Amino acid sequence: MKKRRTFFAVVSSMTILTTAILAGCGMQAAETNDASSTLTAEGEMQKETGILTLSVNPEIQLEYDKQGKVVSLTGQNSDGRAIVTEYENYIGRACSDVLRELVTEISEAGYFVEDIDGNKRNIVIQLEPGTMVPGDEFLADLSASAQDAVKALNLSSGIVTIDEDDYDPNYARKGQPSRYITLEKAQEIALAQANVNAEDAVFDDKEFDHDDGTPIFELEFAANGKEYEYDIHAVTGKVLKAEHEAIPTQSAVQENTSAPVNYDDTDYGPNSDGVTDYDDTDYGPNNDGVTDYDDTDYGPNNDGVTDYDDTDYGPNNDGVTDYDDTDYDDTDYDDDDDDD
Repeated sequence: MKKRRTFFAVVSSMTILTTAILAGCGMQAAETNDASSTLTAEGEMQKETGILTLSVNPEIQLEYDKQGKVVSLTGQNSDGRAIVTEYENYIGRACSDVLRELVTEISEAGYFVEDIDGNKRNIVIQLEPGTMVPGDEFLADLSASAQDAVKALNLSSGIVTIDEDDYDPNYARKGQPSRYITLEKAQEIALAQANVNAEDAVFDDKEFDHDDGTPIFELEFAANGKEYEYDIHAVTGKVLKAEHEAIPTQSAVQENTSAPVNYDDTDYGPNSDGVTDYDDTDYGPNNDGVTDYDDTDYGPNNDGVTDYDDTDYGPNNDGVTDYDDTDYDDTDYDDDDDDD
């Protein structure tokens, strides 16, 4: 009986020890979860890391912790992946420093060489909707850091930032923040790329549409004597289309309408040689390209020469008109009287 009590005692001790170990593991797991996420007022888990995207043509996503230190970099397109592959030693460094160096890397790779509509590409810094930010000045510091890189590289690129206030709340769904930027932000991006001041621009047309599944803002505006057409990606803020043309002035229109008309260049002549030559028409019978009214033949000889003297009104039909050749003198009116 004593041995049996001893066995139960050992089992009980093992059970207590196991429970304590599991409890400890559970507490550690809870502490780990708390370190990476927190509960929101609605009881949802919110990550303790934030995400921003740097976009020129390469698109690079930066994940950072609550101190603003970089946790990871991810290329969002092939150009972005190429930049990230060559860039090292960024883990644990301040986002502002990494962002400045990435702009330099992008420039050295030649992505600022090609213009968009005659201007250098915008640099877009976009915070993911609903993401955590380390402080109120976080995005401003990132913009200033990118501006420092632009100045050091002698670039003329504009810096555009997109934060939580730039997303259209009308597209928020099921507690998730909207993915689409506002029309006002799209217009700001277009003007920055066109290097046009907002007070100088008049937007004629603005439309939100999907082009082959891509959400875009189609914008048309006029400024400084030019008409612009821009397409802006409604999620990333990337400029997808950019073109402009000069607006014809009234004086130019009048100049075009008052341009001299060269009637001499029309061809009314028979030669169809592009020159109007009224003297070159052929009204004569020879059809030789020369109008010769004297070359008509009104005479009986049909010799191409008009000779009114050559007609034959005489009875001899000898080609000579001889009215004296008629035989009026041979009529003997008196001879009839003698016979009577």
